[in-house]
Amino acid sequence: MNDNSNEWVAYIMEIENIKDRFNLVARRYDEQRRFFIPCFDDYYQTTVSFLSSIRPVFNSILDLGAGTGLLSKYLYEKFPNAKYTLVDASEQMIDIARQRFENMNNFSFVITDYSKELPSDQFDLITSALSIHHLENDSKDVLYSNIYNSLPDHGCFLNLDQFNAASDLMNDYYNQFWYDYIRQSSISEKEQDLWLQRRELDRENTIPESVILLKQLGFKHVECIYSYMKFGVILAIK
Repeated sequence: MNDNSNEWVAYIMEIENIKDRFNLVARRYDEQRRFFIPCFDDYYQTTVSFLSSIRPVFNSILDLGAGTGLLSKYLYEKFPNAKYTLVDASEQMIDIARQRFENMNNFSFVITDYSKELPSDQFDLITSALSIHHLENDSKDVLYSNIYNSLPDHGCFLNLDQFNAASDLMNDYYNQFWYDYIRQSSISEKEQDLWLQRRELDRENTIPESVILLKQLGFKHVECIYSYMKFGVILAIK
């Protein structure tokens, strides 16, 4: 087996690992978010409110790594008439999203690895929350290029994610604060252990690295519109 084949097998195993670990926590994923995200309300609500203030209407929204549909829930509150496509590799996560948006005919669901290809339709808003940081840099490059090609002119890409600090020292400080916050919450030790296992899958970039890459791919306007230690939000407009 050649080196490329070995890399492909390793990649497939990592995707399966991500799916398995997130399936374990799918049912409790939403309720745990506040315990794992110190800035939860700002992170979701303020970000989506800002987006709706600069563009009040989106016709089609693609949510990548949608999980249980948490981000789409906040988007739906501001953009109830949009057509939503939720994509995730975890079938159990998508099952919960289906329940959340049951009987809503403007929601569709796709179980797939979005890092390889996106649905063939065009979308005027593509979003992701706490997902892309699992990808290696090469996969991020492919994904960002696919996102760019799936947007019309003036289409938007909104990424809520985890990022490294620019310096190793500050990143260590951020991690220490974050871990202490979680330990002091009501999350059980077992749940903390599962979270730490998922952390092993993280491949975080800095915000400036992500901004530069998106600009190099052709996005006209790219800004970090929110930042709180490890958590940031990047908005890119084609």
